[in-house]
Amino acid sequence: MTFGANDGARALRVDDGPLHGGTGERKLETKAQRLLDQVKQRERYFRRSVMADGTMGVMLSLFLAELKAVPLTQANLALVALLDGEEERRVIDSLIHAGLAVVTGDNPDRRTVGLTPLGSARMRSFISDYPDI
Repeated sequence: MTFGANDGARALRVDDGPLHGGTGERKLETKAQRLLDQVKQRERYFRRSVMADGTMGVMLSLFLAELKAVPLTQANLALVALLDGEEERRVIDSLIHAGLAVVTGDNPDRRTVGLTPLGSARMRSFISDYPDI
């Protein structure tokens, strides 16, 4: 039960107004990419079951896709975030339940995953305030 968290929610797009473009966006993109690279580097040293962080990897991947205006299908997201099918579904379901992500489209093979306005705003704040990146 989502308690209406996704009623009317949709993934942000590049033409959604002043949230996109400019040097501030470039800085956010660079910081988000470095953080995602650090998450992936950690996974080379630790088994996923020990250092599980699939949800943050998915959020970073969705945020980067939003900044680059690249649509992500569920299958693409699983590949980018290095998740198996079951974990990908669990992570996406938890993000939808939290009101941070939304899946759009009718065709199961072409459904896209994106951040809701709330998810985008939270990632912007997190990346902007994250120290040492």
